[in-house]
Amino acid sequence: MEYWLGYIDEDPDQMLEVARAAERAGFEGVALADHVCVPVRHASRHPSGGATPFDHRTPFPDPLVSAASVLASTTSLLAMTYVYVLPMREPFSVASQVATLDRLSGSRFRFGVGAGWLEEEIALLGHPLRGRGPRMDEMLEILRAFWTRDSVEYHGKYFDFEAAGISPRPRRCVPIWVGGRSSAALARAVRQDGWLGMNYELPEIHALLEELGRLLARHRDATGEAKPDFEVFVIPNAEPSESIYEDLARRGVTATMGSAWAYGDRGVASLAAKLDRIGAFGERFIRARGDRRAQGRGPDRR
Repeated sequence: MEYWLGYIDEDPDQMLEVARAAERAGFEGVALADHVCVPVRHASRHPSGGATPFDHRTPFPDPLVSAASVLASTTSLLAMTYVYVLPMREPFSVASQVATLDRLSGSRFRFGVGAGWLEEEIALLGHPLRGRGPRMDEMLEILRAFWTRDSVEYHGKYFDFEAAGISPRPRRCVPIWVGGRSSAALARAVRQDGWLGMNYELPEIHALLEELGRLLARHRDATGEAKPDFEVFVIPNAEPSESIYEDLARRGVTATMGSAWAYGDRGVASLAAKLDRIGAFGERFIRARGDRRAQGRGPDRR
């Protein structure tokens, strides 16, 4: 089990110091949210089912620019988008930007993507709402093709273009992790490199993991591809504890958001408070896990 630090709805001026502290504490990486321009009024419902926990005044620094800054300011820390709303973009600039980020960071970027839920924002950026799942599937095919071939020609329902290429290409195909809890999202994740869950209750996590396992087995049987490095990321709606994390690891979860503080907790608004919480979480969960591994106790990453 690896631990990522979410940096969402926090002071962007503190981001780089927080990232360096997360690296010192042993976090795997930093997760960065994605919104471009949030409408003041919208009817779309947040995936949690509750009220939208942010508005147009909430800071959402560009996640790819933020990732570049974080990765340039650290040496081993990873960065991922959690999640990048792919259907409110076109694939060409995304392919180039992510490839450049991979090359300049020494392949320390993980591309978390999703179909998006804030329909008014997607419409505001000029992209169609209907069919955004299948459109996203075509985009994923195009991204992988650009990252692995000198030139790409594509003729699909949503994208149709003659041979073209991007340069530089990434050193290897950038890992793509897909977010979402629907059956379509899980199936899309299985075709890629990992699945990103959100904040779910434990019974729902267990059910989603079972469905994900069935889909992975079906994919293996159909294609012969076992996917031994498939990433499984979830966030339990529960107080962090060693027993919960160990149980999730036994169920095949490879990573989670290390909740050094709760989302929206303004008691940790200061940089000093954040650094203190990061250090405390690292001592309790990350370094203690390393000690257990060294002593031959407790589950490993898989």
